[in-house]
Amino acid sequence: MLERRVLEPDPGMIKGLGVHHTMESAVADLIDNSVDAGADRVLVRFDTEGVQPVGLHVADNGRGMDGHQVDEAMRLGRQRDYGARDQGHFGIGLKAASFSHADTITVRTTPAGGERHGRRLRRGDVQRDYSCEVLDPTTLHPEALLSRVGGVTGTIVSWSDTRFPRTGGAGLGNWVEDTRTRLSQHLGLVYHRLIAAGRLRIDIDIYDRDLGRAGIPESVAAVDPLGFAVSAVPGYPRTLVAHVGGDRIPLRCHVVPPKAGGPNYRLYGRDGADFQGFYVYRHDRLLQAGGWNDVVTADRARALARVVLDDFAALAPHVRLNPEKKGIVFSHDLHGAITRAVDEADHRTTFADYLSRTETVLADSRKRQHKRRPMAEPAKGLHEDVRRVIKAEVPLRTEEEPVQIRWDAMAPGRFFELDRETRTIYLNKKYRSVLTGGATGLSDAPLLKTLMFLLTEDHFKGQQWGPRDKDLLEVWDAVLGAAVQAELNYRSTRR
Repeated sequence: MLERRVLEPDPGMIKGLGVHHTMESAVADLIDNSVDAGADRVLVRFDTEGVQPVGLHVADNGRGMDGHQVDEAMRLGRQRDYGARDQGHFGIGLKAASFSHADTITVRTTPAGGERHGRRLRRGDVQRDYSCEVLDPTTLHPEALLSRVGGVTGTIVSWSDTRFPRTGGAGLGNWVEDTRTRLSQHLGLVYHRLIAAGRLRIDIDIYDRDLGRAGIPESVAAVDPLGFAVSAVPGYPRTLVAHVGGDRIPLRCHVVPPKAGGPNYRLYGRDGADFQGFYVYRHDRLLQAGGWNDVVTADRARALARVVLDDFAALAPHVRLNPEKKGIVFSHDLHGAITRAVDEADHRTTFADYLSRTETVLADSRKRQHKRRPMAEPAKGLHEDVRRVIKAEVPLRTEEEPVQIRWDAMAPGRFFELDRETRTIYLNKKYRSVLTGGATGLSDAPLLKTLMFLLTEDHFKGQQWGPRDKDLLEVWDAVLGAAVQAELNYRSTRR
């Protein structure tokens, strides 16, 4: 008989844990745990202190964990019996996601019954001996964050000793804002089915530790990569079926409308052609957004091809999922089965026919296509959701500085002014409270500001205004001034 020895892993393995996570994939991994815990509300909060981003929290209103469960959650590589609808898979998600961006993880959890449990993992301790701190329940105070997600029970995962960028004041604002935007786009895409069905709400806010308060939370909107009002081709989407051994794997083949735009097509603000390929779901959670997995090669001619693989139970024996849930490797047998997939309704339409059809539709559309006129790049003052859509829909005049929009004091009777030197649209702050309903902030009055941006952005082109430009701006200001005064009068008579 051969000798057997138990060789415990070296704690130093923690050094490589989470190295392939992005901020977006890491937070999504934490939210997967929240969904598994039955949460329907999640808050992602960035902490700032001075001019630095210093922490992050993910709070949910799920079932919470008892003492044994939270110990197991903190165990590295913990395996449990995953439910049929669970998103968990490897037993390292919480740790890998958190250690990808922070050196300290704190978990506070409150299950039914009201008891509290807290655990803390420090990278240095885990590297030494896998030890975990047990926190005094009287010091936990989870109520403030749980109240933000309407929870009596729930869990809060907190990152501290973070490795976020260390930046100056202006850089801080840009980093936090850009990160929040990317995170919102990613979470809106990954969880779009749950969000659209009302099964999950995700909010993102920023907490200023110096002021002791959080900004207004912004809800993540669903981004459905197949959410187009019309189909480009009659008869599509069409379901082809691939057979691998005894498994029947449906492929829902879509042809994106050639004139599609917006965040549903230009995912993450990028060219939609970059996202041709397979969309793989597991329990309504998007695991892969585009890419052909070596079944065929990417080609700009196939920009309109998006294929949904939705039956993960049938797919699972033939794929490998990486721990970050950012990509899937198809088996050789699955490759061949997809190329042989056929529409079982007519037994004629093949996967190759489908790809050829998408190429033909795109080629025909390009014969009739026109180019959109470039627009000034929007900056602060305009709501980030609006800026994201503008950047996705319209080419920008990137050789120019962006245009911002602000409130400012100005002469009586004026409604707006343009400052070419600072590239700013100023609105008369005299009207701010009435036009915002009193809810003011950097990105307040999004509809008004968007309309003003669309009306005036073209006047920031060139070196100077001619007499016609100046006269047109005066006309607009006079008309808008009369309109806002009529609005004030109308509201006063309605009281």
